[in-house]
Amino acid sequence: MSDDASEYVSKIDRRTALAWIGVVGAATAVGAGVVVYGPKMGGERIRHGYGTDPKLAKPEKAPWSRIMIQSQLQTAAILADFILPASATAPSASALGVPDFIDEWVSAPYPDQLKDRPVILNGLNALSGRVLKANGAERAAALKALSGSADPAARAFWKTFRHLTIGAYYTTEAGSKDIGYIGNVARTSDPGPSAEVKAALERELKKLGL
Repeated sequence: MSDDASEYVSKIDRRTALAWIGVVGAATAVGAGVVVYGPKMGGERIRHGYGTDPKLAKPEKAPWSRIMIQSQLQTAAILADFILPASATAPSASALGVPDFIDEWVSAPYPDQLKDRPVILNGLNALSGRVLKANGAERAAALKALSGSADPAARAFWKTFRHLTIGAYYTTEAGSKDIGYIGNVARTSDPGPSAEVKAALERELKKLGL
């Protein structure tokens, strides 16, 4: 983000964000058959999640609403870009819509998301006053101080937000390319094992008398 912290505009739709949650949260079995009755948000009780058969064809029918306000999204964009800024070979985290993913994550009514919700929202609220009006140098100093903060809440926020940001970023096509991941790409030929591998195999077979 630049020093003027131009207003963050949503980059991804609900369907994409909801699918993103499934990918990032796979290790913790997000939504694996769980129906959760969450707390009230803005006077409306979040009643249930997707269960085992999410219907993403109509994202406008998502059973919960996104809950982050603009100042929180803006702060999330600044912090995400501090963690993963644009480079010569890859876009910034905010350019890929990571703040939208964070919004979807804390809005979802599943156990892991309910646990992370106050950590993320309280942390963004605490930071917004310092980073939204700060210049680039002041903002960087405030964000760098997070990792070494004496406040347990600030450290918990930093750890959780960084984990979600990095996890989300590197599940995208751009993020995968940035780290050189080439999985799921069909090969035009299969050269087979190298000469070194073949020689090592021959040595082991001889030891076995084969």
